[in-house]
Amino acid sequence: MSYPNCFLILDLQNDLCHPEGVYAKNGLMPSHVPGVLPNIVNMLRFCKEHRIPTIALQLTVIKDLNGQAQGLGSSRKLRPFLEKEGFRENTWGHDLLEELGEVDYRIRQWCMSPFYQTELDRYLFALGVNTVLLSGFTTNGSIESCAREAVGRCLKTITLTDCVSSYSESLHKASITNLGAFGQIMKSTEWIENFLGMQVEKSL
Repeated sequence: MSYPNCFLILDLQNDLCHPEGVYAKNGLMPSHVPGVLPNIVNMLRFCKEHRIPTIALQLTVIKDLNGQAQGLGSSRKLRPFLEKEGFRENTWGHDLLEELGEVDYRIRQWCMSPFYQTELDRYLFALGVNTVLLSGFTTNGSIESCAREAVGRCLKTITLTDCVSSYSESLHKASITNLGAFGQIMKSTEWIENFLGMQVEKSL
């Protein structure tokens, strides 16, 4: 069975988006996340009701046999605190925000790109997806990176503007402008209304 749409939830993890996470402890407070979280939860409920696959991407830091962080890349200088803690598997910080509940699939993500060396390509191909619905944190980081790479794979992208946020409102707005140049942008309520309208048309 093919699923034309897929709802992606990017990096909504405790270490990045919770006020007690490692990013907040290091001065990077995700103050805009609470404003979009209810909309993301509502989308998750809608997708579950209408059999639309949901995939959460989770930033992950690999540890070597001595417990040292490996593969941080540019994050080693930009976020030096990740050398010691953050995004380790099987920890509270690595887990998704509690409000999200269950998602259909979880995929480990190694850097800003949700596609680079991850299983996302394979899941989207296997499920027959041709349109990805984007949500998460940050708009100017993982969201825009995901959209650009998705378009390069001939996937349609729809950024749900009330389901994404950034540390900076100016960076968020700039990215929304960019995202509208190569994909669709709309509120989740508008997308739900359009989806339900198409379902009615199909039943006639």
